[in-house]
Amino acid sequence: MRVSRDSFEQLVRTAVASLPDRFLSKMGNVGVIVETRPSHTQRVRNNLGPRDTLFGLYEGVPLTERGAYVPPLPDVITLFQEPIEDACESHEGLEQQVRITVAHEVAHYFGFSDDALADLGIG
Repeated sequence: MRVSRDSFEQLVRTAVASLPDRFLSKMGNVGVIVETRPSHTQRVRNNLGPRDTLFGLYEGVPLTERGAYVPPLPDVITLFQEPIEDACESHEGLEQQVRITVAHEVAHYFGFSDDALADLGIG
């Protein structure tokens, strides 16, 4: 399933806007961007092999690990368009996977680990 970058970015904006306000109100220092696929550096930093798939990535300091110090640079959530598209067979599936990926990466910003997300059924 392939869509234009503009269409994909609109799906991401819609997914972010659909998050509950109690989360959105605490995400002022979080950028959400779209890239075609993970960079070599992102793959290496996350111990991904050549066959591993990455739909999204949160890079920053989770809220649960911060003290009074707030990092000067914004945290960043990146969604990777091609891997998400490759996993989807329909536009509805693409919308759903974007929503799931946004929720998953936002959860990392709020301090949830992959194991905790899997326990909650968001893995």
